[in-house]
Amino acid sequence: MRKKTEEKRQSIIDAALEVFREVGFEQASMAEIAARSGASKATLYSYFESKDVLFAETMTSRAGTEIRDAFDQLTLDVPLRDALVSFGQHYLAAVLQPSFLATRRLCFQEVDRSNVGRTLYEAGPRRGLMHVRDFLAGAIEARTVRRCDPEVAARHLLALLEAELVEIATLGYEVKATRAKLLPVVTRAVEVFLAAYATPHAQ
Repeated sequence: MRKKTEEKRQSIIDAALEVFREVGFEQASMAEIAARSGASKATLYSYFESKDVLFAETMTSRAGTEIRDAFDQLTLDVPLRDALVSFGQHYLAAVLQPSFLATRRLCFQEVDRSNVGRTLYEAGPRRGLMHVRDFLAGAIEARTVRRCDPEVAARHLLALLEAELVEIATLGYEVKATRAKLLPVVTRAVEVFLAAYATPHAQ
């Protein structure tokens, strides 16, 4: 029964993504999404209480296992530099995927047209930010990262990782996202971060 429930939920998300991409958030209707997913409106609302929540869930679900694998690399069991480089490679490989970039563009389109921005941020990017923050807080206690605001440091790390490639890829430039191509990009970002935040104990 649980498998069937998850399959129905995923079919709704897949249908919603189609509709949101075709007509945008404002013009999308829950009735059309329900029809495309083969569910009744009542069933749809039993899974998602509002169109805002469905939109946020649809957008964040596209991140897939790749982005979750990235955050799994953040461990204190290996040297700080190694953890950050591994995280950075997985993170960039995930966010540079065409499906992820398409989702990000769709989110940007809705910023000025609806009020889903906060819902979307809380459901996706903020969760990732908090994961990085918690890792860095642990690194502070382990004395590999200097005393600082770990949330600010997490924002700096993510910004450094995205600085060279994500903006241009979002705007349509072709970017080679193989691990070999990403390694020097990630290494440069991590070196800058470590120069600002690492303690001598981490070197």
